Amino acid sequence: LLAEVGLTRGAMEDLGHVQLREPAHGGPGVRIVQLTDLHQWPAGDKTWTARGRVIDFEAEGYSSERNVDLAAHVLDTAKPDLVILTGDILDGRPCESMPAESFRQVMQQVVAPIVSRDIPWAFVPGNHDDDHSPWARQDLVQILTMPGCIQSAATGFDHTLTVGFSEAPSEDASVRLWLFDSGGNSDDEQVRYTTFSPAAVEGYRALSRSADLAPSAVGLAYFHIPLPEYEGVAPLVGKNGLFDAAVSGGKVPFPFGHRPFSWLVKMLSKDLIAGCSRLNSGLFDAFVEHGNVRAMFVGHDHHCDWIGKRQGVYLGYGRCGGFTPPHDWEGAGGSLPFDHGARVVEVAPGGKARTWVCTFNNEAEDEFELVAESQE
Repeated sequence: LLAEVGLTRGAMEDLGHVQLREPAHGGPGVRIVQLTDLHQWPAGDKTWTARGRVIDFEAEGYSSERNVDLAAHVLDTAKPDLVILTGDILDGRPCESMPAESFRQVMQQVVAPIVSRDIPWAFVPGNHDDDHSPWARQDLVQILTMPGCIQSAATGFDHTLTVGFSEAPSEDASVRLWLFDSGGNSDDEQVRYTTFSPAAVEGYRALSRSADLAPSAVGLAYFHIPLPEYEGVAPLVGKNGLFDAAVSGGKVPFPFGHRPFSWLVKMLSKDLIAGCSRLNSGLFDAFVEHGNVRAMFVGHDHHCDWIGKRQGVYLGYGRCGGFTPPHDWEGAGGSLPFDHGARVVEVAPGGKARTWVCTFNNEAEDEFELVAESQE
């Protein structure tokens, strides 16, 4: 199956360097906002049939407009230099009977507040962006040609580039971004997701070995679906609410979803789960081997926003920003254990990095230093 994935997706592309405008936040560091799991609905759609019932947005408190309102609020509060959209920004399911090009109109709703503020942005797909959609996954590459996107030269979703305020990449102040397509839904329920392409993983390795790779102060990776290595990692900050959501949604086998067995699961830390593929692409091992990724950030698991560490690399989640029915599994997963929001990462000259979450109610919560191994 891994070989089949590699046949349909390309290798890692090096997109060079992007010079950012002078920061609006007034600080010297590069500030990145991660928006994830918005599940933006087509404009005007206020109902959806799922889980055997018709969901009325207004009656049940769902909203597409709140997605955009949150994005605008975060942009005005955090004043980022770059926005990265880490998948499930769209949702193909409510668009199933729409024209194949309709993803453009839905995506335009999301990027409008970003573009209107003249902030550059990037996008990687999740497993629902093309789920039961009238468009193919490869069609979504057209998103990268929309105004403000820094990936316009890309032919796929696996690539790297540096960003910074200088005209050329700098070893002291540039940030290297590694952006990946983490795969879509698998036809095999045991596998779950198709995972990263072998070509992308090998491309990452090859570029990491290359003497021609431009310098940077810090490397960060962004993609949608967590790696298998997320499982079993204890949060250093934030919450892992996925087990509780799975219990609420009836996805935990009997008797472990019931007390006192659910307490035992937590006592043994077996609740530290992740919604990952059962295929291991080897990407985490590659990150550890090459040592040029300090932290990775994903979405996908709406009830998780934690950051942990394994083998010297930070594994992190963004914060779910969607207010449409999928955010709480159409009600089956229960409420999120935190406010909707977005993750902010800031990298200062010299490589000092920190992160926090911005919400409607809190400018900065769960602040955390992403300390380099050499600084510990």
